[in-house]
Amino acid sequence: MYCTSCGAQMADQAKFCTNCGAALRAADAVEPEPEAVVQPTTTDDIFASYQPPVAPEPQLDSYGVDPVPVAAQPEYSQPAYVQPTYTQPTYQEATPAALYPMTDTDRTLRLIAFIFCIVCLIACCWAVIPLAWMIPMTVRSWGIYKGTKPNTVGFDVCMLIFFSLVSGILLLCSNKDS
Repeated sequence: MYCTSCGAQMADQAKFCTNCGAALRAADAVEPEPEAVVQPTTTDDIFASYQPPVAPEPQLDSYGVDPVPVAAQPEYSQPAYVQPTYTQPTYQEATPAALYPMTDTDRTLRLIAFIFCIVCLIACCWAVIPLAWMIPMTVRSWGIYKGTKPNTVGFDVCMLIFFSLVSGILLLCSNKDS
């Protein structure tokens, strides 16, 4: 008997090759091995061996028309933008969003103080340096008039000393918020 791996001659009872160590089979017990499938080694071989699946033939009726209707795609339509209609803002006597409610007298005093702030701001605009504190104080005075900023003694005194005597006095006469 000969080794199937290396071809060396072996005894008939040998189970392993003494040359290469491969397992030997008796001639009568040898089963035919299935043929090995050759694996493709390159991508060309892989793609060459690929066969796409074949779709079944459609069943046609006696008129040669496919009996299963194909659903039609809905046509695309661009969504329309609807612009909201403009409504004129409504103003009320008292601002509902005001954090600091006030009486009508306080509201009048604070409005006159704001008007004096604007007048003094315009009168002092020739000197650029005072604008650095006059503009923020005018903005805060507007917030006090609208009720979004508190009317405090500290701000009123600063208004009296650094801005306008009349505005400071008017704000001091109005009720304090905190």
